[in-house]
Amino acid sequence: IVIPRNIPYFDKQDVNNVFRKGDPVVISLGYNGTMNFEFVGYISRVSADIPIKIECEDEMYMLKKIPVNISVKKTKLQDLLEEIIPGYDIDALEVEIGAQRFVKTTVAKVLDYLQKEYSLYSYMKGRQLVCGKIYADDNDQTVEKIHLERNVVSNELNYKNKEDVVIRMNAVSTLPNGSKIEVTVGDEDGEERQLSYYGIEIEAELEKLANEDLKKYKVDGFDGTVKLFGVPVVQHGQKVELTSDLYPDRNGIYYIERTQVDFNDAPEFRRTVQLGDKAV
Repeated sequence: IVIPRNIPYFDKQDVNNVFRKGDPVVISLGYNGTMNFEFVGYISRVSADIPIKIECEDEMYMLKKIPVNISVKKTKLQDLLEEIIPGYDIDALEVEIGAQRFVKTTVAKVLDYLQKEYSLYSYMKGRQLVCGKIYADDNDQTVEKIHLERNVVSNELNYKNKEDVVIRMNAVSTLPNGSKIEVTVGDEDGEERQLSYYGIEIEAELEKLANEDLKKYKVDGFDGTVKLFGVPVVQHGQKVELTSDLYPDRNGIYYIERTQVDFNDAPEFRRTVQLGDKAV
């Protein structure tokens, strides 16, 4: 958040006492008084520069402060996270984790370990921690319709035929005892993707599954970004349906990989959406 320094209130106040590290932050944006929540989190840093710059983090900021000292036998991911993160809603992939010992650490570092060792990525949705899921938890959300010639400010989309999609898949299966088997399928010089499986003990079976999943990526479709107005509000994991009058054969439904919201005193309110995988 960037705000001006020349506000009378600040003349008699220390900016660091007005905006303190750890203070809660809520950002709402909208048109004509109709506001939508865009961000809920905490102040992580305040600069006393001109203008004042306030850096914020989401609920993960608090998880960096929760201590963890635990030793567990083989357990489900959901159970492990519920034990070390009391008071939060947990939405975890249904997998088992081998025996673990975490001493004098924090929740955030445990999540970092799960990402590096098991490819189980985590992110926050308000006070809900999602772990091991990228899109699946948002499948029941409304599919937002975006018409490329009517309600898009601009786009930087590239259309690729499935023959032009070059991907190399690294498939990793984590076994109940914590060991792993790995196979690689696809194009040797392709863009790398990682697929995570659990409990697949036979290498040939893992390779078969990886090749089947590879077909989901080898499809015609767009990649890149579209820049929208401030509404509709769309978020990571949600689906958008792209339609076009000029290229109707390229219509399709895509997951949202990332969003960036810009609001300034121009005034300009824009939402840039980066497309992820095409929804099957």
